[in-house]
Amino acid sequence: MKTEDLKAQGLTDEQINFVMGENGKDLKTLQDENATLKTEKSQLENDKKVLEKEKSEKEKAYNDLSKNSISKEDYDKKIKEIEDNAKKEHNDYVFNELLKAAFTNAKVRNTENNINAVKGSLDLTKITTDKEGKSLIGLQEQLDALKKSDPHFFENQVAGNSANNSGRKEDDDGSDISVATNFAKEANKAESQETKSQFFN
Repeated sequence: MKTEDLKAQGLTDEQINFVMGENGKDLKTLQDENATLKTEKSQLENDKKVLEKEKSEKEKAYNDLSKNSISKEDYDKKIKEIEDNAKKEHNDYVFNELLKAAFTNAKVRNTENNINAVKGSLDLTKITTDKEGKSLIGLQEQLDALKKSDPHFFENQVAGNSANNSGRKEDDDGSDISVATNFAKEANKAESQETKSQFFN
């Protein structure tokens, strides 16, 4: 849909702005729905792999029991271990996907070194998944604090030796900032020198 086409139909500028605005909302809704479907598809594919692995390991344990290679007590322990591992794999996948989405929403600079540095700066033991498995509890507070203390981790922030949002100066020798901060800052600096027009997804 183009503005010129709407003008050709005799619509006023106000009407055109309204139509384009509504069209933009519809497009955003479709994009969100598409992203949700992709996430659900990826989740189902991962769950399928986990279930297939669990089934295979249980069959092996059952065969061992049938051949008297292991006792019933060892078999029961093995089954519980297999089920616990499958549950952990599922939970870890959900956690990491939610963390990835949260980083995107928070506009964390999308480079491997930077993302690893941000993860290293978070206390992951204080972050949990909600009951529905749709969001992370305890993450936003840490990201907000990190935006103030280490703004160069995020887009729209200047990487380098300048005062950050909290008013603290980041020195060349790295004093007053963490090792992870230095690591990410130097990586971001190098990437900035390589190209002036890089976009971060």
